[in-house]
Amino acid sequence: MKTWTDRALLGLHVAGAGVLVILTLVICYDVAGRLLFNRPFAGTAELAGVGLVLLTFMQAPYVIRERKLLRVTFFLDRLPPAVRSQLNAFTYLLGAAFFIAMVIASWEPSLAGWNSGEFFGNDAFRIPAWPLRFGSIVLWVVAALVCIGFVSEGVRGRMGAQEEEQLPE
Repeated sequence: MKTWTDRALLGLHVAGAGVLVILTLVICYDVAGRLLFNRPFAGTAELAGVGLVLLTFMQAPYVIRERKLLRVTFFLDRLPPAVRSQLNAFTYLLGAAFFIAMVIASWEPSLAGWNSGEFFGNDAFRIPAWPLRFGSIVLWVVAALVCIGFVSEGVRGRMGAQEEEQLPE
């Protein structure tokens, strides 16, 4: 890991793993409370719902950067390196478009949630919605920027055969 951006993406990835540990502990506490004391934790469903969304998108930019997403390459392996690089650029362009579309579609509901004091849960356990909504927007922007970085690499022909395995770290 050479650049500060790679370290920041790794930090998000590790923070997502931390959220997973917290969720695991909450779920274990809920199950133990339910079985042993007949007193489950009231906010388990809300915390799990919010936490799963956050940890997914906290880890996505790092996974994209490390090119560890599920890929089916039987078609790509048969293409010349220059064509493969352009096709990789196109697929990352689609990924960036997806994340940008998510940001655009979520902006207005996020503002409405902020203004209305929207929350998840019920009277027993409430979680404000705005941190999840705006946090997701920030994480989608980061993921889109990672994809755009790969688009520029692919357009320059750096995502062909062996170049694909040795992208700058």
